[in-house]
Amino acid sequence: APRSTTMAPIKSTGRIDGASLVDPALHSPEIVELLKTELSRTFIEYMVERVIDVVDFALGRPSSSVRGRSHPSAESRRAVYAEFTSFARTVIERAGVQLPVLLGTLVYLDRARPHLQLSLEEWACERVFLGALICSNKYLNDSTLKNVHWSLCTGLFNKRDVGRIEREFLDVLDFELRITETEILTHYESIMLLRRPVPTP
Repeated sequence: APRSTTMAPIKSTGRIDGASLVDPALHSPEIVELLKTELSRTFIEYMVERVIDVVDFALGRPSSSVRGRSHPSAESRRAVYAEFTSFARTVIERAGVQLPVLLGTLVYLDRARPHLQLSLEEWACERVFLGALICSNKYLNDSTLKNVHWSLCTGLFNKRDVGRIEREFLDVLDFELRITETEILTHYESIMLLRRPVPTP
């Protein structure tokens, strides 16, 4: 008779990861590696590229982001987005956003892309980024900033604007906020490339 086999359960190490708040043994090795990523200028630029791609798609225009490159430089982006890059960096710093929240933001941007429709180009990147960021921050953190604080972090939108941006993005997501490791790992290779030193010619 064939011998029956069972999968051995993953043994807990008794340690808690500071980012995910669960035992690292329960994560895939790639997720553990991602959580070691430094919140650097190049990572923020990668985030900016993803936002630009989503906004361009929603507006029905060719993407102005740098496709096929995981290490976009400031020179390769259109000057019109320089202000948005500064905005994103400022909000992340003022709000004290941590890497897991930004990984969740990337997932929400991917999820929103096929469904997002924008009628106005003004502040489009800022609104889409802020919507995804706030949703990720509130989903992943028990204690989070209130909308009045997000307003102060942006220096651009008032409290009512922030509330509307959040509600509209939740509608786009159809309130589906669960994040899977598989979704996060779609960015694994690109983010790993950001961590490698650029070879000198």
